[in-house]
Amino acid sequence: MDAPQIIAGRFRVEHEIGRGGMGTVYRAMHLGLVRPVAVKILKEEFANYPEVTQRFMREARTMARLRHPRAAIIFDAGRLEDGRPFIVMEYVEGETLAERIAREGRFTPEAAVKIAVEICDVLAEAHRLGIVHRDLKPSNIMMGERGVCVLDFGIAKVLATASSDATLSRTHLTTGSGAIIGTPRYMSPEQCLGHKVSTASDLYSVGVLLYEMLTGRPPFTDALASAVLVKQATKLPPPLPSLRDDIPHGLTSAVHTLLAKRPEQRPTTAALAGALLQRSVIPSSAQRTNVEMAMPLASTLDILRSNRRSAARTVAALVVLTMCGALFFAWSQSSLKIGGKNESDSLAHNNDSATHTSTQTFAPPLTPDTVQRIVFSVVPESVGDARIVRVRRGESAIAALHNERETGTTQLYLIRKRKGNYRITERMALDAERGRGLKWTTEVVDADGDGSEEVICAGMDAKGNSHDPRRFVLYVPRTGKTYSLQLAPDKIEANVLRAQWSPNILAPRAARYRSILRRRAESSVSTL
Repeated sequence: MDAPQIIAGRFRVEHEIGRGGMGTVYRAMHLGLVRPVAVKILKEEFANYPEVTQRFMREARTMARLRHPRAAIIFDAGRLEDGRPFIVMEYVEGETLAERIAREGRFTPEAAVKIAVEICDVLAEAHRLGIVHRDLKPSNIMMGERGVCVLDFGIAKVLATASSDATLSRTHLTTGSGAIIGTPRYMSPEQCLGHKVSTASDLYSVGVLLYEMLTGRPPFTDALASAVLVKQATKLPPPLPSLRDDIPHGLTSAVHTLLAKRPEQRPTTAALAGALLQRSVIPSSAQRTNVEMAMPLASTLDILRSNRRSAARTVAALVVLTMCGALFFAWSQSSLKIGGKNESDSLAHNNDSATHTSTQTFAPPLTPDTVQRIVFSVVPESVGDARIVRVRRGESAIAALHNERETGTTQLYLIRKRKGNYRITERMALDAERGRGLKWTTEVVDADGDGSEEVICAGMDAKGNSHDPRRFVLYVPRTGKTYSLQLAPDKIEANVLRAQWSPNILAPRAARYRSILRRRAESSVSTL
């Protein structure tokens, strides 16, 4: 046993209980209180590097602030006579998640989600303190009478936002000795590549844990650790349904969202990840069709114009529990109906409409100079913004806003050249139940970088008040699909805007559309 029998004059070492990448853990007895504790001693090879030992002690002090019933509490820290630092922490009875997986094999979806949600619960508090675990794995998760207990925050990095020590704001793949920090099978792509690690890295590890609990194996395995690192950074995990066919669609979507290669495509906080998972195993009959989902929108919890009060965050966090029902519908449905119109399939073709069948008898080149003339020839009524849209290589169209005077609603028209004439080929109602009477504008972007352009319609209150409803609709002429985001005042907390997404925004292919709608919404709030 490479440890003294008595540590700090009050801890008697009994036997080794674990060995990790950076240290060895022993069971010891507190001589004064006569209770068992766990003592982690940094490995001798690391103790030869002063910067590592100093960081170890600094992080021990920071981790001592983490007081959560699902995290092992740190009682003491110091140095042995030979200079090696040690940490004294709570001794947790039970079996590790690794042992339970080996014993039980695959978990039921409900059991796996319960464990993952409890992990997210302690991560939410750790992340609030600026602590990233960075080595979540089954052997670091204890299963006892009180449920899950997360162990070994010993290689956690303190985020720059929680420390004035600039050296702690950089996260690297290796320590000064060249040893990998973390376990490749559970590390995030950014951690495998040596990039900056954030709280999103822990959420990726939660996704891996869930994947293993559900299938009995992690997404990527190989005899060579270096091969696993490459797979984590470059390959997509095998789809869950290919390994197990009884996993709810919502849970499948949630797990693969956690396993997104890019950190910004994962849930923005551990609390949101936990809510996402809880919602994913609720039967579809209990879910709402119009679902409010906060995961893709960084400011959904509290889009505030002034102070971000904790009460607002609490209320919004509760809202999240009702915001993730689209996980099932994103797999089983491909459309959202608003006002009786299908918002995600091809929009209705209205070439024979009695009101809008007028066509232009000439076909000039589509340029800014001719757009207004074409639009007023095709739609001789109240027309707002009109813009040229590159639908595909060599083909352009006109996106125009049409204001219905009688109903007070607004529609988006797509005008294309057909058989030598311009006519309305698609139309879509932009208003929603809580978004009528808005003032609409349009912009054209290539949101997904495929060379074809999309139309973003933004509906704002004419008064421009910061807490008034607003709605954003992204239309993809190439596919005929639309994706929407609505912000509306919370009914309980007046200073909070709640986000309501269309269900199809959860599809993996919609990630870029989700991102640009989120940025557009956040920009609208910050500029008011």
